[in-house]
Amino acid sequence: MATLVAGRFVPSPGALSWHPEGESVRLGWQSHGGAGRLHPARAFPMRLVVEVPDGAARVSAVVMRGVFAACAAIRHEPMGAIGAVLVVRGGEGVAPFQLNLVNGRHYGDAGDGVSVERINGDGTSLRRVGVVEGSDGEVFRVDELRIEFGRVRSVSGLEFRDMGTPASFVLFEVLFEAEMGAVCPFRGHGEKISLAEVGSIVRLRDWGRFDAAVAQLRRGILESGDLDEGKGSALTFLAVVAAAILDFGGNREMHRFQLDAARELDALNDPRQVADRAAALADQLLEGYLPNRKSDSGKVIDRAIRFIESRFTQELDDDDVASEIGLSTSHFRALFRERVGVPFHKYILNMRLEKARQEILTTELAIREISEGMGFVSSAHFSRAFSQRFGVSPKVMRENSNSDANTG
Repeated sequence: MATLVAGRFVPSPGALSWHPEGESVRLGWQSHGGAGRLHPARAFPMRLVVEVPDGAARVSAVVMRGVFAACAAIRHEPMGAIGAVLVVRGGEGVAPFQLNLVNGRHYGDAGDGVSVERINGDGTSLRRVGVVEGSDGEVFRVDELRIEFGRVRSVSGLEFRDMGTPASFVLFEVLFEAEMGAVCPFRGHGEKISLAEVGSIVRLRDWGRFDAAVAQLRRGILESGDLDEGKGSALTFLAVVAAAILDFGGNREMHRFQLDAARELDALNDPRQVADRAAALADQLLEGYLPNRKSDSGKVIDRAIRFIESRFTQELDDDDVASEIGLSTSHFRALFRERVGVPFHKYILNMRLEKARQEILTTELAIREISEGMGFVSSAHFSRAFSQRFGVSPKVMRENSNSDANTG
């Protein structure tokens, strides 16, 4: 499924604006009009950079709407002149796409009153979509120039370069036809929590991060707007949480919960309902098996967990953490165990092992490097602790992961 995504650019002061019927006004960016001292567009810039929202997208075509072009009549510049160059910047590792805009093919005299609709045979097409009136009363045709790539490309932006001929181009809209596949709320970059982390968050009883993951799930379902995809994301999230609870003693009623949740979500017919119910079910799932998770001094211990997360590979003891959050060591130990369910030293070990597991499954770092990076004094100590927690050695877990990837 493809959708048009509007590129971002800054309009030119004094440029034309276009008001399509029933829509909002589009402010234009206008290009330079050559070196002529009397040219009416000589004060405008020669270059425009248009950005794709959120960095990069998988794009199959670019659609530009504007005046293509003023002062492009044959008395000003010859047919066949290259008035501008478009450079479509690729995402990381992708070569740019370049197109020369040729007078008589991609643009012409926009003030000639002639309606245009043609396919150029080079992946581009041109058609009239409206008109706009200049400050001196001259009427210009507004055209849509469509550039198809022939395949989906990773695109981060577009650069429009005026080549200094008399033709002056006005851009009102630059749209990227982006391929919108199913979007997982937990697939992304930066500060997003990955789905692989959710199980670790539950096993570590890091409720601050768990609440952030639930909020991310809800936001992802709303942003996607796809009802079936939202239901699938919600059920996947609940399954990961249920599996993590089973790891520390949840009973088989967990499977009944998942079946009931699937029936509830299936009956909903609006993404917002799915998002709200998914968040409620996630909270209900934990409250059913860990009823005291919000009943103690949660904010204080959440601060402690944030501090531990930032330093867990270093030498760290409960005196350091207690001092950081302003509690006595004995009080901190009691609150921590009540909130998290395990002693401080056990929590640190579990966090190191969970983070190590993620790196084994998602990176190509040597196991020895992972062990050292997580603060273990020796590879042998790391391997023993890892095997006790996960039932397999680090080496076997990586081999199994590679085997699954090769056969998947």
